[in-house]
Amino acid sequence: MPVPYRAVLFDLDGTLIDSAVGIADAVNHTLRELGHTGEDEATVRAWIGDGARLLLHRALQHAGADVADGPDFEDAYARLMRHYGDSLPLQARAYPGACEALEALRQQDIRIALCTNKPERFIAPLLQALDWRERFDAIVGGDTLPQRKPDPEPLLHIAGKFGLIPAQCLMVGDSRTDAEAADAAGMPLALVDYGYRRDFDLDAAGACAIVGDLRQLPGLP
Repeated sequence: MPVPYRAVLFDLDGTLIDSAVGIADAVNHTLRELGHTGEDEATVRAWIGDGARLLLHRALQHAGADVADGPDFEDAYARLMRHYGDSLPLQARAYPGACEALEALRQQDIRIALCTNKPERFIAPLLQALDWRERFDAIVGGDTLPQRKPDPEPLLHIAGKFGLIPAQCLMVGDSRTDAEAADAAGMPLALVDYGYRRDFDLDAAGACAIVGDLRQLPGLP
C-alpha cells in the first residue's frame, strides 16, 4: 500500500535522532562552568523536550541556582549554546529505522521535510555528520520563521512550499509540541513512542498512528 500522503514532515530530536548524549554533554559543561555539579545522562534526558531555554531553566533549578531571566541567565544560555554546538557530533545518532524510512519515502516520491525547533545554525552540521544533507526537500528550524512549533506556521509554511494543503501532509513527532502544531495546522499526525515526550499522553493526542519504529509509518513496506 502506498503512503497516503504527498509529504511527510519530521521532527528531529527524539524522532529521527537520539541527541540526548550530546545534549547532556553540553548541559554538564555549562553547569560545571557555572560552579555546579554535572548530572547523569538519564537525569538530563528527562529535562529535554521543550526547547533549550526551558532545558537550561530545569538544569539550573535542579542545581539550586537562581533561574530568573536576566543578564546572568542570558550568559548561561550563551554558554549552553556554545557547548551545544560543540556537542553536535555526539548528537548525530539516528534511531533504528530512521534512515530506512527516509529512503522508503524517497522511493515512493514522497516529499520529505524537516520541521524542528533546533536553531538553523545547528542543523547543517548535524545533517552532514549523519550524511543526510540530501534527504530533505525542505528544512525549517526554530529560527527560520518568526514562529516556531507549537505554532502551526512552520507546518503550514512547508505545506505551502510544496503546493499542498495540510491534509495532504503528515507530521511525525514525539512530543506535545509536535501534536499541538499539527492540530492547529489541521495536519494529520503520527507519533513515535520513544523520544522526549515527558508526561505527554500519546494515546490522547488523536494521532493516526503511534509507532515504535519509523519503518512502521502508514504505507511503508
